[in-house]
Amino acid sequence: MKQLLVMVLCAALLIGCNTNRTLSYEEVTMKDLDKGDQVFYQHAQAENGVYLFYDTSDDKLVIYFNTSHENQEDYAVDFTNFDVESDGDTLHILYDKNQDEGESKTFQEQQFYEIYLDKEYETIELFENGDMAAFTSIYS
Repeated sequence: MKQLLVMVLCAALLIGCNTNRTLSYEEVTMKDLDKGDQVFYQHAQAENGVYLFYDTSDDKLVIYFNTSHENQEDYAVDFTNFDVESDGDTLHILYDKNQDEGESKTFQEQQFYEIYLDKEYETIELFENGDMAAFTSIYS
C-alpha cells in the first residue's frame, strides 16, 4: 500500500513539474464542462456579464459570457474575437462586445471558454473592445 501511495505522489509531482505546458484556450459548451465547473455555471447564470472560474485542480480558467437576460427586442449582444495573451506574470483576456441594433437579432446567449494555463499568474486582466473591464464575478 505504501508503494502505491509513493507512486501516486511521484506521478503527481512529475505532472506538476511539467514545464511543457502552453497557454491555450478552446470554446466549449456547457455539457463539455466538468461537474465542478457546471456548479459554477448554476450560480453565474442569474445575471448578465462575464464570469471567471479558476479551477485550481486542473490549472485552468473557465470564462463564461452570459447575455441570456438582455432585452432582445431592441438589440442583440455578441462576444467575438476571444483571445488570451501572456505578459510576464500577467494574463490578458481579450474579447470584443458588439451590439447589433439592426434587423439581425441572432446571437449566442451563452459562451464558455476553457483557458489552459502554462504557469501561475499573479494578475488577470480583462479587456473588452481594447479597454480594461471588470469581471461580473470570480469563483474558485
